[in-house]
Amino acid sequence: MTNNEIYKRLSALFEKLGLTAEKGTREKGELTAYCTAISTAQSDLDVGFNQILADTASGLGLSLFCELLGIDGSLSDDEKHRLINEGLSQRYGDYVFGTMTDEIEGLAKGFSMTADDFRLTINGSIGKNTDILAKLGKIFEKYLLPCTVVSFSGNGMDFDYWDSTPYLFEDYDNLNLSFDVFDTLE
Repeated sequence: MTNNEIYKRLSALFEKLGLTAEKGTREKGELTAYCTAISTAQSDLDVGFNQILADTASGLGLSLFCELLGIDGSLSDDEKHRLINEGLSQRYGDYVFGTMTDEIEGLAKGFSMTADDFRLTINGSIGKNTDILAKLGKIFEKYLLPCTVVSFSGNGMDFDYWDSTPYLFEDYDNLNLSFDVFDTLE
């Protein structure tokens, strides 16, 4: 819908209300402002819709698809589009029930998990084996459903524990584990 079409439609609505938008009136100014705002919002929505579709994505939308599918962002846009279409064409759903449970239980002795309504609780102690954190981040990245809240069953570690690990803040951030996980480690 063009700005002119928006203007015609709003003018008709104004007339039904008994308002006239004569040149130089406040009503004409309001009507013009409404048309501009609607046109701007419509343009923003058009851009947004183009960004959420793989075939029409560009810029940020294209970068987000590349991140989602693990595609190198330095490739040409045509190559990115080809790889995105290829990635979205892959068959999903070959997950075997219990795989994530097996992965968690395989982290170390005594590890298990319970899940209830998008809340996952991991039982087990990290202790001095901080390598488990990196493995855990990879498991979550591979198997965890969106919107799932994950935590450990513990009460958290003290600062002495955090100081004793080989990780710096940036390292913890790169593990892709939520605060809920760190705050409830045992």
